[in-house]
Amino acid sequence: METVTRRGFLAVAGSGAVFGATLNEAADDKLTDGGIADVTPPGVVARETCIVPPGATGHRNFSTRCVGCQLCVEVCPNNVLRPSKDPRRAFQPEMGFEHGYCRPECVKCGEVCPAGAIRRITPAEKRTIHVGQATWHQDRCIAAQEGVNCSVCEAHCPVRAIVRVPMDEKNPNSPKIPVVDKTLCIGCGACEHLCPARPMPAMTVEGLVQHREVRPMSDADVLAEASNLIRAGHAGAVLVKDGVIVAVEPNGPGVKPLLRLHDLRPDVLKGAWVVDKVVGRAAAAIAIDGGAARVHGLLMSETAKAFLGEKGISATADQVVPQILNARRPLSAGGLRPET
Repeated sequence: METVTRRGFLAVAGSGAVFGATLNEAADDKLTDGGIADVTPPGVVARETCIVPPGATGHRNFSTRCVGCQLCVEVCPNNVLRPSKDPRRAFQPEMGFEHGYCRPECVKCGEVCPAGAIRRITPAEKRTIHVGQATWHQDRCIAAQEGVNCSVCEAHCPVRAIVRVPMDEKNPNSPKIPVVDKTLCIGCGACEHLCPARPMPAMTVEGLVQHREVRPMSDADVLAEASNLIRAGHAGAVLVKDGVIVAVEPNGPGVKPLLRLHDLRPDVLKGAWVVDKVVGRAAAAIAIDGGAARVHGLLMSETAKAFLGEKGISATADQVVPQILNARRPLSAGGLRPET
């Protein structure tokens, strides 16, 4: 298939805006997900980061290569792809789950893309590509708010990333609520689309700027990839297990990204490599408490390195410094801010 360039396509696509608007209107009017009965679709979720299809690699590749031809929108059997309504992304598709979700067996969009914005992948490869991250909203969940025994999100998650646990950990008979395992969620949108909560679903998916591919890599390669995610600002902390990046936590102040990963579930850090932007004594303590096997910091203090070594945890860094300064802590008598 001949490769189409964005410039070449836009030169002949004078009617593209009208075509895109028509597709948007058609999507807005559709009230069924391939069934015979009308349903009330969930509300349209406002996402901070839009979701682009598996095979797109990430936003940069997709926005650079996509010519807005709408072939992927036309061929999508689940009505997940639609032209973006964001004027900054005119013509270019994005994913939404009001009318369906991105089924693991479907790879049609990559088969028809003429510009390389969505590469061809197999269904097996698709199950290893994380395009987004599901989040649970307690204030919308009918299990949490009404005590209803609802298991829709857990039952329909194709990668078993959702489990339900008692809302009150001290009372096993309390209503069960969903917990999302960030190391498994691929962002397919099944939970968001099928959640019965209205007007807005209790499960929503936020897009990943850079897609995460869970595939075995050499130690050096996986460490480099994890470090690059942090340098590019796409992550605050990254977990690696068995040569695979299994969790990417967004940027945040101090140890918060690593702490969020630690709080995900008790064993999430156990046996993992932790890659963090700045590793001081506090970050080291979190890694030790979680049972991490190795900690790599883009910046690491000598104190943290020694602390990890004492606990038998391998500690490496791009740069080791005597002390990590914390701008939020008051100056000590010696003029240095103590590390956290």
